[in-house]
Amino acid sequence: MVEEKILVVDDNKDVLEKTRHLLAEVGYDVTCCSSGEEALTFLSDNVVDLVLLDINMPKMNGFDVCLRIRQRHPLDDLPIIFLTSREDSDSVTKGFQAGASDFVIKSAVPEILLARVNVHIRLARSLRNLRDISLTDDMTGCFNRRHGVYSLREWFSRSKRYGTQFAIIYFDLNGLKSINDDYGHQAGDLLLRSVSGAIKEILRETDQLFRMGGDEFMVICPETDKRGAFICAERMQKAASEITIVDKRASFAFGIAHSSEDYKEMDDMLHSADISMYKMKDEMREKSKKEQSEKADET
Repeated sequence: MVEEKILVVDDNKDVLEKTRHLLAEVGYDVTCCSSGEEALTFLSDNVVDLVLLDINMPKMNGFDVCLRIRQRHPLDDLPIIFLTSREDSDSVTKGFQAGASDFVIKSAVPEILLARVNVHIRLARSLRNLRDISLTDDMTGCFNRRHGVYSLREWFSRSKRYGTQFAIIYFDLNGLKSINDDYGHQAGDLLLRSVSGAIKEILRETDQLFRMGGDEFMVICPETDKRGAFICAERMQKAASEITIVDKRASFAFGIAHSSEDYKEMDDMLHSADISMYKMKDEMREKSKKEQSEKADET
């Protein structure tokens, strides 16, 4: 059974149904949208493997939709195939400049469309596999620091150029060193894997989790305001608090930075989140000391 998800965008209901039926018949998971605006809204909260996009649509044509999608998804990450009634040189040139991966004439036989879809999905899958191998942390399965810095730089550039909003959550696990010292590195590794796994479960498909080194992690939250980032971080803390390694309950301190704060450089944004995180960590230490002191006084 084919598991790939395809988004079909066309204002013609007959074309939508015909294309949906063709793709679903061979096992693809198909979602249909009748306008560019509807498609962009869908993509803001959902992940697909390929987009089939009509060019001639009212309000927002296919070229504009493609440009908007490329603000969030690079060419090698999400294939976009234009469905068009004609393949004149101007349309083809404009389409590739907008970020298209390919063109298919609507009057083409179904086998041609299926072949193009299959080729681009397989190519994107191969590129993702190669990228995952080089950009994944072996211990946790999260993305590694190199990919974290690259992704943050890319989101920062998009925000400056297009006004795209996003937030980062930078967090540091508490007590990893003491667990390693008291119970061995196997226990510490279990803590890292357990917490990162629990957090992955509650993040949106569009969010990205990176292990930045040691016990430090970062989450990039696209299309998220600052309040939404705080809500996400608190949900992450709750998920971590339900994990116990030996006799220690997992916890972490976090800091948040948002693109609306108009940082001059990417490093400034990362540094701001880092400072906020250590401020929370100091507050957590002081609270812990106070609680221990009060218990000692009681005894």
